[in-house]
Amino acid sequence: METIRQTFSVANLYLNASADTIYQHLMNTQGIVAVTVALSDRNVTVEFDPSIITADIIIAKIKACGYQAYTREIPTSDMLIPLDNKVSIKPNYRILFIFVVEVILLAILWVMHITPWIGLIFSLYSLYVGRFIFMHAKEEIQKRNPSSATIGSIAVMITFLYGIYLTTQNTANAYPFIISMIAILGTNIYKTKYLKYMQQCSSTSLNIKQYIPENTAVFNKTGEVIEETSQLKKNQILIIRPNENIPCDGIVVEGYASVDESTLTGVQSNITKSEGSYVYAGTRCLQGSLQIKVEKIGEKTTLLQFAKLAKETANDKSFDSPFKNFSKYLFLYSIITAIILFFGWILVGKSFSIAISISIAVLASVAMNALTIASEKEVLEKAIHAAKNHVLFRNVDALETAGKAETLFLEQDDVLIGSKPEVTDFIPVDDTDLNIMRYIAYTLSNKRHDSYSRAINRYLKSQKISSTNLSVLTNFQKTHQSDLIQNTYKLCNIHDFSNNNLITDSTNQKIDELIHQGKTVFILIGEEQVIGIIAMQKPVVPNSLQAISSLKELIDVHLFTHGNTEEIQHIQESCGIKNIHANVDINEKENLIKSCSHDSISMYASAESSCTSSTADINVQFGIPQNLDSDDNDIILTRKRLSDLVFAIQTSAKLNQQIQFKQIAIIAYHVLAVILFGFITPIFFDIPLPAILPCITSIYVVRFLLNYHK
Repeated sequence: METIRQTFSVANLYLNASADTIYQHLMNTQGIVAVTVALSDRNVTVEFDPSIITADIIIAKIKACGYQAYTREIPTSDMLIPLDNKVSIKPNYRILFIFVVEVILLAILWVMHITPWIGLIFSLYSLYVGRFIFMHAKEEIQKRNPSSATIGSIAVMITFLYGIYLTTQNTANAYPFIISMIAILGTNIYKTKYLKYMQQCSSTSLNIKQYIPENTAVFNKTGEVIEETSQLKKNQILIIRPNENIPCDGIVVEGYASVDESTLTGVQSNITKSEGSYVYAGTRCLQGSLQIKVEKIGEKTTLLQFAKLAKETANDKSFDSPFKNFSKYLFLYSIITAIILFFGWILVGKSFSIAISISIAVLASVAMNALTIASEKEVLEKAIHAAKNHVLFRNVDALETAGKAETLFLEQDDVLIGSKPEVTDFIPVDDTDLNIMRYIAYTLSNKRHDSYSRAINRYLKSQKISSTNLSVLTNFQKTHQSDLIQNTYKLCNIHDFSNNNLITDSTNQKIDELIHQGKTVFILIGEEQVIGIIAMQKPVVPNSLQAISSLKELIDVHLFTHGNTEEIQHIQESCGIKNIHANVDINEKENLIKSCSHDSISMYASAESSCTSSTADINVQFGIPQNLDSDDNDIILTRKRLSDLVFAIQTSAKLNQQIQFKQIAIIAYHVLAVILFGFITPIFFDIPLPAILPCITSIYVVRFLLNYHK
């Protein structure tokens, strides 16, 4: 017997008597193997045989005890997964089998010299089945962009009309043209079905709604009730327990918990949430519980906005690649080529029927509606692939342009260097007790609110006072009050300190060593002597140096930084970036970006949501922006990782390379098709040939284009 375990949240489960009632009721139910009731988390874990009982029946059993319950939906950790588990169904080619049978019968009738009026009946049926080609041609003409459907329609009409003319002459030469018309129509039906199938396979939609639970616990005047997530309203108070997914964006009004935000950031981590913290839909409460006030619901939540952005880019048809531009000129190219070949073979002595069959063969080989769709398929795949890696291109223009950018202007904070300094050295001088130095530093920094004081606070809170020196610290605290410490001791930046007589040679040597490492040095002074040195530095973000090396191979990198000379020099040596612009204001930044934008495509990247450039061609945002509806940022990297920027540039570059390859392949195919069907074939045959071979080759090229780089 195979069993499964499932956890159910139960509203208003506070008393041991309630837990016993539910336990006894479930254990007496057939199919349930084990029951665990946790009052602290207000949930019930049930092990049951799914062949005998279902989760819905268990919920009903709990409800019969007088309590509402709902299942906990805990999906996989990936942000994006396929829309469903259904395999794309291959198209039904039954109608093509009928067309093949028609072609075989017509070929037999042609060989037997049977009256072509029978073939004309077949052609009328085929024309009715393949009438959609004329509808597509009408749409192209209305958009003033005649392309493959228009070419195919012209080829079909020429063969049909000339076939009727030859049929009225009662000549068997009508059969090649009737067969050509059926072959062209059948080819278009096949290509249309196949292209739709390939698009369906490529359209791996973003189903992140699975992270939004169907039900959730709502707190109201009567207590706790279970409501459907779709019925939630703004400002309602929700109760989130351990291992539950948060159903909306909101603000924590009560509670303390660690939350996994990997659905948004792609990084598996525990982020502490408490009163005033902002939480996102689709993230999961790991430990603790929260009460959340609803802010954003449904499609307005950050998670679903991500999916919306990715889908819009993936389905954008405005990709302006050379490949797509080539399709605009395909119509003129094919018509002019067909006319030249027609009159050319007439002039060298070929019959009218042979000359027109050559032109039809060329048109049939060129009428490929994969030109535009192949590029759209590449855009679709790259946009979805990028979104799965937490890189969101806001529009298709950004997806195309990112790989062509030549200059990157990068803000250092939070992506290369951390924005918050950290204490790296805490050194007592002479005979100063370490714990006494910690106490003095904490007292002094606690009265200040700059970033360095906060760094000292964070460092000291992480330290533990040893029991050996506890008595020394206790005696010091008794004799020194906080106000006395404020008046007696000072914490000074070494650059602002002028009385160097207090600093000994050994201490000065240590300070110079720390400054040379690019650190900001503070000295702790009291009672006319230096009692300690505190050095701080903004840490290098993990893996950012490797990402910078990769970026420098792809793009010219400029870094905006700030700090003193030693800090900037240390950053330059660590990163190996030549173009560093230190302590520049907004106007200077814009002028620098503008000077590069004249000659090349420029990109500006920052982790601050308020920082964008009006002159850069592409704006990149690291982290989750507060306003996803804003068009200020062209690319959103939900994780603060430089490696994701490398990925975005490489994805765009690869897209352009693949489309360029297809452009070359298409041009080469058209040239070969004209040579083969327009010049070589007529040399060896003195009869009109049906356009079957050109149709088969065009189908093969379509399959090749759509399956390449699969």
